[in-house]
Amino acid sequence: MGARGQIAEVFRSWQGEGLLLGRRMVFVRLAGCAVDCRYCDTAWAFDAPASVAVPGRAGERVHNPLDVDAVLALVDAADPVRATGAATGAPAPVSLTGGEPLEQPDFARALLEALAPRGVMLETSGLHAAAFAECAPLAAWVACDLKLPSSTGQPDVLERFDALAATGALEHPGLFFKLVVDGDSTAAELAQAAARVAARAPRAPVFLQPVTPLGGSPPLAPARLDELAAPLLAAGLDLRVVPQVHKLLRVR
Repeated sequence: MGARGQIAEVFRSWQGEGLLLGRRMVFVRLAGCAVDCRYCDTAWAFDAPASVAVPGRAGERVHNPLDVDAVLALVDAADPVRATGAATGAPAPVSLTGGEPLEQPDFARALLEALAPRGVMLETSGLHAAAFAECAPLAAWVACDLKLPSSTGQPDVLERFDALAATGALEHPGLFFKLVVDGDSTAAELAQAAARVAARAPRAPVFLQPVTPLGGSPPLAPARLDELAAPLLAAGLDLRVVPQVHKLLRVR
């Protein structure tokens, strides 16, 4: 029997973060995550739902766990114009996201292999070094969301980057990093992250992303943002500061 796994949802939207910002994509969200970041906006996906909605078919659902063929069918349902050939051009690329997809490494690998013709971006925290090394080479792009101690309550999250770097997987040509910051982020932990990236993946773009509210507290003040960006710039990294655009567009 082939790999089966827990899916939270499949949908088509606009990429709101990172290197493919603004691209139309199909999002395959795997359920489950053990990190529990304070700013997480998909905490509902930590626990797998009993069933998943079929995009574009009101009331139709499929039940977890799903096999790879079932997920491919959901992807085609989410991108129907492209899937039927009614429009020219390539199918929408896929974001394999979560939760944390590498908490289901066998299923993530099988999905990456099956979805490769579309072009897949793997979105992961990088906290599962062995699974990262196995799965990242199968993706066209890899978004590594570096976690900070202040947002996770886990003091060793940056040290776990060293295990990831030791696998050699950070040489992926489509790799980029995301660093989400808020009012509790510190310049000291940004400096620790900057030193690690500069030593192991100095050419990878780094996206500094202030948590973007939907109408709550104000964004970081410019001076505070400059303070957090300074260690990354001092390390010579390819830094871009970008808000979480999907929240500004009010899309998923």
